[in-house]
Amino acid sequence: MTIDFSDLVKLYRKADFGHGSVGALYRIENDEMLSLVKTLTSDNNAERTRIEVLKGKTQIGETVELEILQPKTSIGWLYDNVDDFVKGDFLRTLPHSNNGKKPYYIKSINFYSENDDSPEIITAYVSIQTLLLRLESMAAYLDSANRKIIFVGKQTFELHYDISKNLDGFKLLLANYAKDLDGRVKVINDFCVWLDDGDTCKHVDVKKSILAVLLSDIQTPLKTFDIIDVIENIEFLYTSARGQLSIYLEDFKYEKFVQKLEENSEKFISRVNDSISKVLSQILALPIAAAVPVILKGQGKSSEIVIYVALLVYATICYFALSTQKAVLDHLESEVNSFGKEGKLPKNLGEKWTIEKKKILLLIDKQTHLYWVMRGIICIVIAYSAFKIFDTLF
Repeated sequence: MTIDFSDLVKLYRKADFGHGSVGALYRIENDEMLSLVKTLTSDNNAERTRIEVLKGKTQIGETVELEILQPKTSIGWLYDNVDDFVKGDFLRTLPHSNNGKKPYYIKSINFYSENDDSPEIITAYVSIQTLLLRLESMAAYLDSANRKIIFVGKQTFELHYDISKNLDGFKLLLANYAKDLDGRVKVINDFCVWLDDGDTCKHVDVKKSILAVLLSDIQTPLKTFDIIDVIENIEFLYTSARGQLSIYLEDFKYEKFVQKLEENSEKFISRVNDSISKVLSQILALPIAAAVPVILKGQGKSSEIVIYVALLVYATICYFALSTQKAVLDHLESEVNSFGKEGKLPKNLGEKWTIEKKKILLLIDKQTHLYWVMRGIICIVIAYSAFKIFDTLF
């Protein structure tokens, strides 16, 4: 029969561990319990389960004395109490190993790691353990032999995570945080989420730099900087890290907006220049066209009428073409006036856009003046052509 750690937990939970550190009494109440104890203590499984019957008969209704040792770590971990669990498990967090991911059972609180609900002390511990993993993912590298996480910021510095050197301090901190799951432990969890998007966040290098600087700032000179120092300053770290990233992102957005503003400003200027200028060459040809009848004078009235009619038609076409470009110019002016609002520019770019807007509106005014001059010329040519046609006919 193939066994896993959950089978051992079934026995652990029914065993009375009040008989020495490795001894336990186990009362066999039914067929299921009998089958379980026989399976776990059989010659095929005893080497893995490390469970042995010391006294008693393995029969229903009997109580047997068992020796229960730490099973093979390939199955899972067995701890007497929370202190032993913390001391042994935390150091296996880094580097990432298969042993560190194995299920575990803590005798003193009857807790199995696969339970849906966790005691407050375990909830707090898991949050701190997750924080250690996130910090390592944001560090320069891991010195697992000496149990240090190396950061590079203003200077290279080490974060020690060997809690065995200050186990009492860590246990006291853990107990205090277990009483504040909605406060400081929540801050730890939120900070872990903030750090966790390192693989996908395009600003991961900025986050790493911010974290390194902040950790360096809380480091006390001539004192070993360890995970306890980080946890005690978790609120400062989380608040400061978010604030500094926000400042960076605002600057980043600012540069993008500046680029967008400059690009749009150039586009507006180009479009304004093109608006009236598109018909400028046609309008400039009008005086030449008006002079043609004079040059050809003497070739007959019929020739003159044809020329004046052509001039009248050409001038009329120029008039409508110019009117179309004026409509384009008016639309451009409307776009410019509304760009600041529709472009959703940040307030700190308002002054820069105001300067650009004045330049564009000044150019629009000059193009408008040019429009009126050109329109006047067209009207004169139309009137001149109509007069000459009438004069020639009558």
